[in-house]
Amino acid sequence: HNKPYSSPPRWIGEQTTNKHNKLSKEERRKMNKIRRERGIELKAWWFEEMINTSSPFTEQMTLFWHNHFTSSLRKVKSPKLMFKQNLLLRKYALGNFRDLLHAITEDPAMILYLDNQSNRKGKPNENYARELLELFTLGEGHYSEQDIKEAARAFTGYQINRQTGEFYINFRQHDFEVKSFMNRRGKFIGEDIVDIILEQPQVARHISEKITRQFISNPDERLLSETAHNFFNSNYEILPLVRQI
Repeated sequence: HNKPYSSPPRWIGEQTTNKHNKLSKEERRKMNKIRRERGIELKAWWFEEMINTSSPFTEQMTLFWHNHFTSSLRKVKSPKLMFKQNLLLRKYALGNFRDLLHAITEDPAMILYLDNQSNRKGKPNENYARELLELFTLGEGHYSEQDIKEAARAFTGYQINRQTGEFYINFRQHDFEVKSFMNRRGKFIGEDIVDIILEQPQVARHISEKITRQFISNPDERLLSETAHNFFNSNYEILPLVRQI
């Protein structure tokens, strides 16, 4: 079930204007209050979805990915973008991890949450690159600090348009020079970095083990290595992995 069962809050469909800098103190206070209320409504909507859906397993996996690709409303400050991310996680919840990873890299809520909005040529912000390697794909100890630095350069200019809330690459702020990442050299952009990471069997091990432990508290090593092997050879298809578990 890629589409939610329950109707989302009405304001999801409204146009938003981002003229925050022109607001008075009072208007800003009002806006913050509305944002807090909408955040509560959004959580209530998801709880309702979990209770009423005809596909609880979809919600289980959407929640799994929401915990894996952590973002927080408190920092993103946009219930609408958090809803959009929820739809993205639901769409790929039992799909293909490669596709999900590419999509999350360009997800507006994720870009705001991990400060990629301020990742620019000459002053790279390493937050997204670090989380990508350490939490989202390989796990601790399977990359170097240099890999993080070079990956961050590849993600420079990955931003969202503040007016529309859409992702775009700001070429004026992108570093077009050669990067050295995981023993490869090239004028890499973000999607190249994701593809190089996914060549490592360690990604399949890290992700498949995390999913396995979601359902089996103490899996044996044979199961862990089998699921990792199959996950890698299926080009990161999530549904067959879950079926095997």
